[in-house]
Amino acid sequence: MVEYILGNYLVESGRITNEQLNETLQKQDSVRVKLGLIAVAEGMMTLAQTEEVNRLQAVMDKRFGDIAVAKGYLTDDQIGKLLKKQGDAYMTFIQTLVDSGYLTMIEVDNLLESFRIAKGFSISEIDAIKSDQVERIVPLFIPETGKKFTDIITICVRTLIRLLDRRIYVGNAQMVHAFPAEGQVSQALVGQNGIISCFSEMTGALLKLACVFGQEEFATLDMDALDAAGETLNCINGLYATAESQNGNLLELMPPDYDDVTSKAKNIICRIPIYVGDIGLYFTVADLV
Repeated sequence: MVEYILGNYLVESGRITNEQLNETLQKQDSVRVKLGLIAVAEGMMTLAQTEEVNRLQAVMDKRFGDIAVAKGYLTDDQIGKLLKKQGDAYMTFIQTLVDSGYLTMIEVDNLLESFRIAKGFSISEIDAIKSDQVERIVPLFIPETGKKFTDIITICVRTLIRLLDRRIYVGNAQMVHAFPAEGQVSQALVGQNGIISCFSEMTGALLKLACVFGQEEFATLDMDALDAAGETLNCINGLYATAESQNGNLLELMPPDYDDVTSKAKNIICRIPIYVGDIGLYFTVADLV
């Protein structure tokens, strides 16, 4: 995620072109290796074990390493060694920019400081972005009044990265007064602390999501496409409901809804843009009336 956040800032500030960013990301992709592959190559896990962990990731809101440790396939110490072999995402991105001649090492130092000032981040928040950890990055883009929805937004982003596209990053969330009335699918989670969440189109990413999960090339965001997007929303909400049940908050998932659901939401409505490369969608969440 860090490479897309910083990369888009470089484009916005005129330091590099969009074409140069895409070229850099393509080069970086070639050196990013999954933990499972490294674990097999290092003789720490069998291929069958990694395939089992990958299958579990599809239904659990956990990272590969967390599941492998829980299954007894790896230790925490081994995970640390694998992560070092995998490489640091921020440094890999920066090194690729430097190797391509788009930035000098001196400009790299100025990049972080100019980015920090332009976006209003603290030094510790910049460290969080550099970590490339979703759970540390997402809260930075949610306003204080929307912090209560951090957990489900984080689950949403992690799920989309895992199942849709690695090129996921977020923009600044906003507090709004209404859910979108068209081109959206929503789902209510009923309980003592019930919420309602929604996917809506922005610039093509919801249609892409529908095509991936519906395993069909939808031409438009029709009801069939929204049904496919609703399956993804149901998966995200299911993971959130499972996590909440461990804290004693029992939530029941209602069927997806395709109409304006603003009347079902309380005043605080949080909408965050989620980007897949150069296209985006909105994820909106609020307390249920």
